[in-house]
Amino acid sequence: MDFVKAVKEELPELEDKRINYEGNKIVIYTCDKDFFLNQEEKIKEIVDKIKKRIEVRIEPDTLPTKDETKKKIKEIIPEEAEIHNISFEPDFSRVTIDVTYPQMAVGDNGEVVKRVKKETFWIPLVRRVAKPKSPHAEAIRKTLFQSSKYRKRFLNSVGKKIYLSEPKETKYARISFLGSGREVGRSCMILETPNSRIMLDCGISAGALGEDRFPIFSQDFNINSIDAIVLSHAHLDHSGFIPYLYKIGYNGPVYCTEPTRELAALLQIDTIQLMQRETGKSLYTSSDIKKMIKNTIPLKYKEVTDISSDVRLIFENAGHLLGSAMSHFNIGNGKTNVIYTGDIKYSVSNLFDPAFTQFMRSEALILEGTYGGSDNITPRLEDSEKEMIGIINETIKRGGKVLVPSFAVGRAQELMVIFEKYGLDVPIYVDGMIYDANSIHSTYPKYLAYNLQRQIIDENKNPFESERFINVASAREREQILGDDKPCIIIATSGMLNGGPIMEYLKNFGTNPKNTLVFVGYQAAGTLGSKIQAGEKEVKLQDGEKVEINLDIRTVDGLSGHSDRKQLLNFIGHLKNKPKKILVNHGEASKAQNLANSVQKIFNVDSYSPMNLEAIRFI
Repeated sequence: MDFVKAVKEELPELEDKRINYEGNKIVIYTCDKDFFLNQEEKIKEIVDKIKKRIEVRIEPDTLPTKDETKKKIKEIIPEEAEIHNISFEPDFSRVTIDVTYPQMAVGDNGEVVKRVKKETFWIPLVRRVAKPKSPHAEAIRKTLFQSSKYRKRFLNSVGKKIYLSEPKETKYARISFLGSGREVGRSCMILETPNSRIMLDCGISAGALGEDRFPIFSQDFNINSIDAIVLSHAHLDHSGFIPYLYKIGYNGPVYCTEPTRELAALLQIDTIQLMQRETGKSLYTSSDIKKMIKNTIPLKYKEVTDISSDVRLIFENAGHLLGSAMSHFNIGNGKTNVIYTGDIKYSVSNLFDPAFTQFMRSEALILEGTYGGSDNITPRLEDSEKEMIGIINETIKRGGKVLVPSFAVGRAQELMVIFEKYGLDVPIYVDGMIYDANSIHSTYPKYLAYNLQRQIIDENKNPFESERFINVASAREREQILGDDKPCIIIATSGMLNGGPIMEYLKNFGTNPKNTLVFVGYQAAGTLGSKIQAGEKEVKLQDGEKVEINLDIRTVDGLSGHSDRKQLLNFIGHLKNKPKKILVNHGEASKAQNLANSVQKIFNVDSYSPMNLEAIRFI
């Protein structure tokens, strides 16, 4: 059906209208300012009729100038909101207003931004500014503003592909595993119908070698057959291979949340540097990451989106990472519904609310099984926090340093919230890309746990901007810490000791028994972290240097962003509608198979743990 034509027929009185497809939206451009300001009821009628999203904008060439608009915005928005920057995207008739205090810029019930819209006719977006700003995050956003003309054309081509194709009957739907089958890492699947081929994640494995690090593409794999990529979250085992797809010719969309877009690009940039240190070359370049950024279509939780002619997508909170999302695929106009969890946390954490379970329909579920083994029962969060603080106090008391290898995104922020909560009175150094990830967390507080976002937004108490944490911004600052013999805590990347600034601290402090190394996250098989955790006393680093490991080695469970076995079973038990088929992926073979067998026995549901290259049919 040509929905643009249908909308035109519904608006014969709007003579100057120009209507385009823009991704999953139908956008009406008009010079009629009265219609722009008072069209809600009429547009609602049309939306109810055609069941598609519609947005109304003023024609860009009839909008007030940027200087006039800036002046008016500064008159309308209270000075207390602290405007930092006003950026324009004329191609979308949109203005982004960066402020310190968004709630003041938005106003009660949105009154302030409504006034901006009414008096300037630009579509206003208010965004929180992190203090201090992250250069990496700013570069990502700059790419978006500079590519607005490209993105306009791109969104139009995506919309035409979705809405103007003549779909075949959806006689089948199946999922093929190109990675994460009975293994942790390189998550990649293809969801296929007669009309659509949608890739679910495309990551790399941290501990694997050679081609085992990457998704399994057959020699006749056609990248141009992929209609869309749906990215569950930013971790590299889910996002790390996506820029390579753009390098080899993919030019379609990536669907994810806004925080995921920024965090994924941040981690991918770091991956380039890591690969170049390891092998002298990398899979892709920053230009390939920029292509991904420009082709990303960000979605909010609960937003219903057509991503192909017979597949709709809805994101829900996964509780795992900032912006992490479970994907609800409505296939064939409700013929079947498939839920892909990605990585989930179905438990209280300091950062996020538990994963969503109230899906109206869920005939099939693809469930992660990272900690699905029978022995994977983690302690309560409160007990883990107390254990962590106890280890720190013991180490400080004997004059040692606490080294915490941490993932830049997720685990580091969890630790910062805990350390802020307990008010530790010792220098806490934060090293690596954690600083940049903190900035992105501060920009998107509405993706955090309700209590934490209220603390940040209403009380202006942001643990990621606390003076308690000392950012290590240069090699010189790192050298000063290395030369200081006083007790301290160091949170540094990477979380599995496979590179990053943590290696310098390990070299210098690893031989001293006064110090402690605390693992707070998953250590993939084959990584240096897994070897040290297993008890190796002498390890060989990537540069060939050997280091004696004499410091105290501790592991604190319970801080993971993954659900343990009990939580995974509880997640299934609390689903509003029980699936008819459950597939367990993203778990070591024994754990994934054990969880699948238990799910079948407990819930009397067809459950299976697929291997890589297997295809499972849903219809």
